Amino acid sequence: QSLLFIVFSLALIWASRQTIGSSEQSPKIRDAFYKSMYPAIPFILVLAVIGLQLVPLAIGSFMYSIVTNGQIATAAVESFAIWILLGLLALLSLYMLSSSIFALYIVTLPNVAPMQALKSAREVVANRRWLVMRKVLFLPLAVLVYTAFLIVPLIIVAPVVATWTFVVLSLFSIAVSHSYLYHLYRELLK
Repeated sequence: QSLLFIVFSLALIWASRQTIGSSEQSPKIRDAFYKSMYPAIPFILVLAVIGLQLVPLAIGSFMYSIVTNGQIATAAVESFAIWILLGLLALLSLYMLSSSIFALYIVTLPNVAPMQALKSAREVVANRRWLVMRKVLFLPLAVLVYTAFLIVPLIIVAPVVATWTFVVLSLFSIAVSHSYLYHLYRELLK
């Protein structure tokens, strides 16, 4: 699944770059897969950096599960404190991700190294990080809402169809996410 995510992501980014702002004919699907794979290793390295930036959120979630499942925090003040800690660690991860996510699009440009893409992404969101964080947070919320809107009724009516619909919506979500983030990236460049 990870390999398919990387291949489809690279193809979608390449196709977005070819179609947005271009007066040429729309690219062929074959070209999107053949011509987009050259920056695979730099793309994977940027994904690894993004994974490292998610460590504070993972630590916060782990601490929260230990405290709540072990019933360590029984008082309201203790529960509130662990929620605050989890929120701060999530905010730290989101702060770092708000620029690094655009490095995925920058690293697909010719002759751009992963560290150069991360630095350029920081410069792109400079002085606009809170706006970018808000717009990046909107994406998973919107995907969750439209997925729930379509899947929950199907689970009730036809559970077998719901499984396949979820798979199709997951693939569709990847395309929507890359399109949304690429448009946001292009908007930030102006």
